[in-house]
Amino acid sequence: MAGLNLIYVPWWTVLVALATGALIVVPLGWLYAISNFQLPIGTFNELLYGTMVQNMSTHRNPVGAGIYGAIAGDGLRYQLQDQKIAHYMHVPQRAAFFSQVFGIVLGVPVNYAAMRWVVDAKRDYLTGAVEDAAHIWTGQALTSSLTTGVQYVLVGPTRLFQQEQFRPLPYAFLVGAACPAVIYLLHRLFPRAKFHLWNTTIFFSGASIFYGNVSTGYFSRLIGGFVVMYWAYRYRYQLWAKYNFILAAAFDAGFNLNMLLIFLIFGSAKVIGMPNWWGNDAGNVEKCYALD
Repeated sequence: MAGLNLIYVPWWTVLVALATGALIVVPLGWLYAISNFQLPIGTFNELLYGTMVQNMSTHRNPVGAGIYGAIAGDGLRYQLQDQKIAHYMHVPQRAAFFSQVFGIVLGVPVNYAAMRWVVDAKRDYLTGAVEDAAHIWTGQALTSSLTTGVQYVLVGPTRLFQQEQFRPLPYAFLVGAACPAVIYLLHRLFPRAKFHLWNTTIFFSGASIFYGNVSTGYFSRLIGGFVVMYWAYRYRYQLWAKYNFILAAAFDAGFNLNMLLIFLIFGSAKVIGMPNWWGNDAGNVEKCYALD
């Protein structure tokens, strides 16, 4: 039990997290299997954790919310993702599992080293001493995670939702529960209108994500989705069925390799600056006008 205190969560919440993860793994796996969409549930898990500990005098550390979310959902979600890839590639499940274990063992020191490099080399940007107009080194993702932990653990859901600006948010649970029933009724009433193709879970999850840079956000998704999932599926089905998954995996691998090469070639040794052109700002060439 003392060991659990080191990860900022009560021992009994770990049992709740494991039970929650086991309960939702089937519907999440079903959704992922039919749509290739992973539903992010971290915020809900952190809200649930905050509800459980808000009346306690101990375990009110914001880090606990993130740890609970990792136990309740993230671990199972990433395991499902890799198992699905292994299924498509005809890799035995046991080999895929041990590959995940090896990746974690290798990834922990590498990620920690990368984190230490960012903290040491970009500290002035992280602390705000130097303005980062492009918002690359401001730690926005970590700041968002910390904010979520603070509002759900330190403030607590009850006090949070009593504030006027957050008071309507709990009603979103009712909206989310009612919308699938509405879509089902519309499909029964108008079977030819194809309401059965509308998945409210995916719609609301996608609508909750906002990209500041339009060129790499919704517009790119619309173009890619139309070409691959409409035009190629309808007019080049044999080609789509044979190469769609492999092409998606190739794009992911190419993107990550590209990011690694950019860091190694342009950032790790001699720093090569980005040229100024009409699409960026002369005062900060890494700044895109879409972020203004």
